[in-house]
Amino acid sequence: MAEKGSGNDWVDITEQFRTAAQALPLGGLFHEECFGLGEAMNAVEMMDPKMDAHCEANRIGRKILSFEQARKAHLKVDSFSPSEQLGIIDELLACFATWLSGHNLAQTVFTCWYVHDLNEVKDPIIKAACVGILKCCYYIREVLVAASVRDDEDQQTSLYAGFDLLRELPDKRAAATLKDVEMDVNRQIRHIVNDKGQGSPFSGAHSCSGATAENLDQVRSILTRIRFIKHLFVFCIQAENEKDETRLEAKKSLKAAIDLLPELRKSLGSGIMRCEGSPKNALMLGFEPLLNERLLPPSPRQPAIMKREEALDFFGTLFPRLLSTVEIMSLPGLTACMSFFWQFSWQRPLPGVISRSYLLHLFFTVDMKKAVHRLRESCRLFCSAPSLNPKVSMSSRPEVQHLLGEFFGSVGQVIDEVLHVLCMQRSWHRQKLSSILGKLATLQDQAEQLDLTFSRFLVTSDPEYIHNDYFSAYILWLVLPLQIHYVMLPFELELYSVDEYHYAYWYAEYLFNWMASCYKLAGDLQKRSDMAGMKGSKKVKTSKKVDREKENQIAIMQGKLHLARGLLRVIEAQHCLGKMSKPSHPFGSEKTRFAHRFQVLNSSDRPQPLVYEQYMEQSKLHSAKEEEASGLMGQALEEFSVACKALSKAQDDVEVYTLFSCYGLLSSQ
Repeated sequence: MAEKGSGNDWVDITEQFRTAAQALPLGGLFHEECFGLGEAMNAVEMMDPKMDAHCEANRIGRKILSFEQARKAHLKVDSFSPSEQLGIIDELLACFATWLSGHNLAQTVFTCWYVHDLNEVKDPIIKAACVGILKCCYYIREVLVAASVRDDEDQQTSLYAGFDLLRELPDKRAAATLKDVEMDVNRQIRHIVNDKGQGSPFSGAHSCSGATAENLDQVRSILTRIRFIKHLFVFCIQAENEKDETRLEAKKSLKAAIDLLPELRKSLGSGIMRCEGSPKNALMLGFEPLLNERLLPPSPRQPAIMKREEALDFFGTLFPRLLSTVEIMSLPGLTACMSFFWQFSWQRPLPGVISRSYLLHLFFTVDMKKAVHRLRESCRLFCSAPSLNPKVSMSSRPEVQHLLGEFFGSVGQVIDEVLHVLCMQRSWHRQKLSSILGKLATLQDQAEQLDLTFSRFLVTSDPEYIHNDYFSAYILWLVLPLQIHYVMLPFELELYSVDEYHYAYWYAEYLFNWMASCYKLAGDLQKRSDMAGMKGSKKVKTSKKVDREKENQIAIMQGKLHLARGLLRVIEAQHCLGKMSKPSHPFGSEKTRFAHRFQVLNSSDRPQPLVYEQYMEQSKLHSAKEEEASGLMGQALEEFSVACKALSKAQDDVEVYTLFSCYGLLSSQ
């Protein structure tokens, strides 16, 4: 058919297309060079409600109005009753919680008509609530984008049509808006109370319409919600501040918001509620679930906005996690900070992307000079390297300072990557750690050369000191936890098959032993450095706190070592009894799978990587007999008992605490 006035000739091919489609079998695909299987899998079937989200707007039986159209259709923007104000704020908080849980802004917060044009909203309470929520969305989105630890399924930060998150609105003005409304509502409550319930309405600038003694509880509930939004907004502002003192104040603001959650829960049913039904038909005053459907790609489905009780439960889980991330600001050194990151990643349930992003954001926005000082101090506390001791004359030489600057600069870059990976989804850890372990292998070579260079310097300047193994031990201390994490994480992610458990625990036992030896070596190096610095003194001054920390870590590693040994004995006993067996692999071998599993660990020479031949020589799995099963179980029991005694000394460790709590051992140890 021809399009008039267009200059183009259009041909109707509908019948030809249908005729050609009849030649395809059911489920068949038409293959062309420009349209293969990948394109077919990614294609969206238009007008199919299961795939094309745009067609939903044509199936619901009502016209979807924009804010301008709804305003002309007499959308209410002023003179709300307290019940309406309460319901709208609760629904907005539920949309906010739904966005934080991983959905996009277009289908959550911006389904509210009022946030699209605040200048048209005449009710000060609704306007203040919208301002507070939008500013919180802005700051949280900035942290998510800057941290870059999210996947698409974790959190969506797209603004699509350029939704306004009030970036240009000054924080002081937004805070003043919330503060003014809070004060006016508070004055209104006092007026109603002092009026002794005579029903005389308060005529303040920001008062609730028709507020009397009968709805005093609703007005108080509105005040609680305004305060809740204000505290959350203040936390977002303070967490962005570069001053550590201000960031520590953010903890108080978030704690105040958490304390208000029980009050919010008591009055959840006081406001107007949305209609029950499917997400697209859950209508309420001021909200349109399909308002932005035309702005989205065809594939996203309409999310179900959280119920108000679910939203408060979500806040009750998220906010304490955020509160714990602020603790990173008060930790004294890098060692404590790295330990915090490891402990945080081990928490159960696993931290969400919001708390992980804030942890990374709060840690990394520090002064670079402070970061370099943290690195040097962590090395000094770990092994007391003479080159970091200001009392050693060699440490003041310019070439020494230059070499140390280059070394710790490289170390800092790798540690940044490690901490970034720890804040990502755990399913990404193994893939990211492979490149980090390669960089640490290079640093091990650099550390060995640095130890040799400084040893030559000390011969002439400070002969009483020896600089062997100090930086090598420090890098080894960074390498081993990552290797252990790489070996043990597949148990959590269920990547190992049952027949791989034995050599996985065998390799883990080897690494646990190295980790314990590393801490012992650091303690010996520290004592050697202290002894060299005595110069005739009778007493050697050492940090008892540092010694206790090393002893604590040695106990944890020894406990894990005995735990791995016990599990090895159990697996061997199960094989003796015929309850476990080695499967046949027609297209591979155990040697190939062993090499594939631990190939990444071959990048480092220290600890020396293990090979399959060593496993076969040391393993008892292939030579165990049925009559040995009871003896192996007895050995396992002994190993578990030793592990329990060792780990009971370190129940403040999150991983150990989780292990003990699972088996009810906390009270008995």
